[in-house]
Amino acid sequence: MNASEVHVWRVRLGDVHGLPPTAGETARAAHFRFPQHRDQYLRSHAALRAILRGYTESPLDFAIAEGGKPFLPGAPHLKFNLSHSHEMALVGVALHTEVGVDVEHIRPLSDYAAMAERFFPASEAADVLDERDFFRRWTRIEAALKALGIGIYGAGKERTGSWTIEEIDVGPAYSAAVALPHAGIQIVLHDFGGAA
Repeated sequence: MNASEVHVWRVRLGDVHGLPPTAGETARAAHFRFPQHRDQYLRSHAALRAILRGYTESPLDFAIAEGGKPFLPGAPHLKFNLSHSHEMALVGVALHTEVGVDVEHIRPLSDYAAMAERFFPASEAADVLDERDFFRRWTRIEAALKALGIGIYGAGKERTGSWTIEEIDVGPAYSAAVALPHAGIQIVLHDFGGAA
């Protein structure tokens, strides 16, 4: 990998096996109310650790930045982001450039127009066609907010500067996107293979 590309990993959570959780992940997972949400959290984080292990030999001791975005103090040049929804996860990895990813399971959403009006920038809020269009736009916006490390707190603000934002094909039941605050970044897709 070089600084002009981002690696995006598609992870089918049902294919993640044999990757035991850390003590911290187990503790955080215990706070989820439903067993399937605990399982999805643990599998997505196990895949994240396995993927990052391929990019660094530094300890995978995560710390949290001021905006809540995790980073590796032992490998500060390695930028990454994780998103998971239902049975799919997305991991973005870049060098020296912040990256954001978002994946959403497409589902019925009767108030999508009102949600777009409330959370989308004005340039994106008008003329949302249906749930699929809503989630397509939502993942692009959320990925950019995550790249900035501000998440949903920055919803509604117009994006400034040059960006690379691309939709990622993760199958017809999902919408997904990757975003980096620099133009011209090449996207390299990978499919996670499962066990370590």
